[in-house]
Amino acid sequence: MSPVPLIIDPTSSLLFGPEVVILDASWLYDPSPPTRNAYEEFIAGPRFPNARFWDLDAVSEPHPDGYVLMLSSPERFAAFAGKHGIAKSSHVVVYDSEGIFSAPRTAWTFKIYGHEKVSVINGGLPRAKKEGIKLETGPPSNFEETQYPIPTVERDAVVQFDEVLRLAQRSSPSTDNTFLIDARPAPSYEDGHIPSSLLLDFPSSLLNDSANFTYLREPEELKKHISQQLGQDKLNQIVSGTVTVVNSELSPLLKPLSALVKPKN
Repeated sequence: MSPVPLIIDPTSSLLFGPEVVILDASWLYDPSPPTRNAYEEFIAGPRFPNARFWDLDAVSEPHPDGYVLMLSSPERFAAFAGKHGIAKSSHVVVYDSEGIFSAPRTAWTFKIYGHEKVSVINGGLPRAKKEGIKLETGPPSNFEETQYPIPTVERDAVVQFDEVLRLAQRSSPSTDNTFLIDARPAPSYEDGHIPSSLLLDFPSSLLNDSANFTYLREPEELKKHISQQLGQDKLNQIVSGTVTVVNSELSPLLKPLSALVKPKN
């Protein structure tokens, strides 16, 4: 069990802990206007005090076939973590400028490389603005770089292409108690998806605030939503089985599913 909660509010006292490193992991999928730039917005502010910008494009591993947003190698991840002044003991707190969008991807990256203390701010920067939380502008704060040790991938955290191909060739989505979850938006799934994959689209797992940002449902509401999407029988099987996710933004949400579904004593 993680020593810190995975999801925290922007008012959480954990933000002021002595080992906290706050990362702005904003990434703009379809910026409007097209001239919007996540890094420039970070520099201009407002932002969470002492935040550091985590460039999702830069940290992603280059691929010879041009695929984007690939998981970074252990060496690349360690170099970027050290460059951002992060130590193995740091409590990494991640947010983004959409509410909940790219921050879970960064949290997932830290988690699969065995970083214990990772949290995501529910509602991110726009929620902090709405709730009147003190933010900062002006030049970002300086910090010292560290030597982050080269990590290893957590066991079973990443599935290779050959394994996905094997799963796609099964006769049933639940054969061998392993589930392939497609967390892309429903239209993308309907345009084409891996055979035997189940749809649990990430956007529908979120709520939209009147101030135009997304945030996570409460645990029981999230459980109900996922049950409606997949069916309660599938949800019960998934909790006791293995999950492979297409679209890593959903991975941090599926990890604690067992705690949501198992009956309370």
